[in-house]
Amino acid sequence: MYKEKGVSMKNNMTDISKLNKVQKTNYVKNTLFTMEINEAVDILLKDEKKDLIITKIIVDTLKEDLIINRIKEQCNLNDNNNAKLFVYSKILGIFNFYNKTVILNNFLRLLSDEELKDVAFYEYQNRTTVSLNNKAFDKFCHKYKKQAMDDLMIDDEEIEKFDKEKESYNMFATNPEKRSNNKIIIPLVVLAILLIGIFIYKIHDYNNMISKYKGEVYPGIYINNIDLSGVKLSELDGIVDGEKENMLNGYFLVSNVNGENKYYYNDLGIEVKTDSVSKKIKDYNNNLSFFKKIKYIQSGKRNKTFYLKASMSDEKVTSFVELLKSELNTDPRDDGLIIDNDHNVKYDKGASGFTLDESKTRENILSKLANLNIETKLDVTGKIIKNEIKYQTLSTVNTKVSSYTTYFANAGNRGHNINLASSRLNNTIIMPGDTFSYLKVVGPYGSSNGYLPAPVYLNSEVKTENGGGVCQLASTLYNSTLRAGLETISRRGHTFAPTYVPRGLDATVYGTSTDFKVKNNYEFPVYIVSYIKGNYLTVDIWTNENALSGLTYEPYSVASNGGYLAYLNVLRDGKVIETKYLDRSVYKVHP
Repeated sequence: MYKEKGVSMKNNMTDISKLNKVQKTNYVKNTLFTMEINEAVDILLKDEKKDLIITKIIVDTLKEDLIINRIKEQCNLNDNNNAKLFVYSKILGIFNFYNKTVILNNFLRLLSDEELKDVAFYEYQNRTTVSLNNKAFDKFCHKYKKQAMDDLMIDDEEIEKFDKEKESYNMFATNPEKRSNNKIIIPLVVLAILLIGIFIYKIHDYNNMISKYKGEVYPGIYINNIDLSGVKLSELDGIVDGEKENMLNGYFLVSNVNGENKYYYNDLGIEVKTDSVSKKIKDYNNNLSFFKKIKYIQSGKRNKTFYLKASMSDEKVTSFVELLKSELNTDPRDDGLIIDNDHNVKYDKGASGFTLDESKTRENILSKLANLNIETKLDVTGKIIKNEIKYQTLSTVNTKVSSYTTYFANAGNRGHNINLASSRLNNTIIMPGDTFSYLKVVGPYGSSNGYLPAPVYLNSEVKTENGGGVCQLASTLYNSTLRAGLETISRRGHTFAPTYVPRGLDATVYGTSTDFKVKNNYEFPVYIVSYIKGNYLTVDIWTNENALSGLTYEPYSVASNGGYLAYLNVLRDGKVIETKYLDRSVYKVHP
């Protein structure tokens, strides 16, 4: 038949994982054709993986007349679509039986919208185990449930009509006076016979419906959010205990103006009592009237919900309110730029402040305990304090356009001075058209401003003065601003050439007489980030992604006539389109 060379047709001895694709296909066809469908699907799918390879082969095989006719013949089905849905139902049943939730999800995603609808109708109308108990199936197919059940439904008017028919029959059968008039009695007898026949037929049909739920919970009865439809009454105690355990592992979801928080019931000391809920469900289920049972079976609606009751001691409630107060009460935070741990910059619109209303929150907690679910949304009330939006123009800062790093010995007074200067430079904003002064931001460099004595170049000599080391930060900043394309307004080189930047690309500062200045010549704000990691000093320049208009900048210097000439290449798409002259530096030789 479908035998492939090298493939054993003894299904229970074949390792499907070791077969190639052609062998797998032939194996599936042979199994479906030769074996009873329930056994065949079980053998093929009990070890199915998430990729649904075997399942997909089964689905494709159902397009072949030979296979589909065999299934129709074996299962006494009348058309191809019913045969296909019959096999789909077996597939779902196998995945549900082996608790393959992820695979069942993947299979349902595999179906087209029309196939999914057909499957939903088939499962719901046949009240399969999957349709009654499987949450994954319900997630995909619930939108078709009402429509599927409406096809079988008996409505309230029909119930009322049958009740009246029954009363008419009883009245006619028990009142001899009504039979005295032969002209009336004969039509009534004929009518009664017809009505009784219809009534008996309907009652027989309804009895068959009801008998399927013998010893089980009727549809539409819930405990919390669990649909108990079709659950055996003998299993209720276990389900109630399981739901109690689930609830104790649940949480309050608290939303307020600044976000969401979860607070787990176990941590809060919440207790859940079953209070003979199982007995209440059984009594309610068993005492349903005949026609209510029919209505519940056909409606597909939630008709009755039982809740497990939760409780908290006054002390625990008070503790929870205090916890919410400590975590939710906040002052307003204005907007501005923030730097994360990786020194990346983003605009933060700030946040409103909040003050908890303890009394109303306490009332909300107590009211929610009556209908506690695994996730319970808890509304917290209080006073919202709006924050100010002052720096929205900074929201345009979104790109790091340049960066420069230099090495230094991060120790002693010089290391202290560089760290102090870097912290003062960090978070500096230069608005469009403004000029930045290094002295105003980082200086003055005296002891009153926290700087310590360290070596400096002064009057052609190396001396010790307060602020020694701040020139390295100025030089690092200078190289970063050049690469950002910012305009240098004031820059002066050192007396002796420093070692931490190329010659001709350094910048010295001293007292109030020698300053380093740069202008923001862009239409967007410029944001300076300065930080130290180990022995490395870095200055990043951030602005808007469109500020440089696609240009990049590369500074360089060349030796010339005892000095160094500095230039700036302007590039577009990696090609130099312009070279700008920057400055000339001449250095003395160390004595």
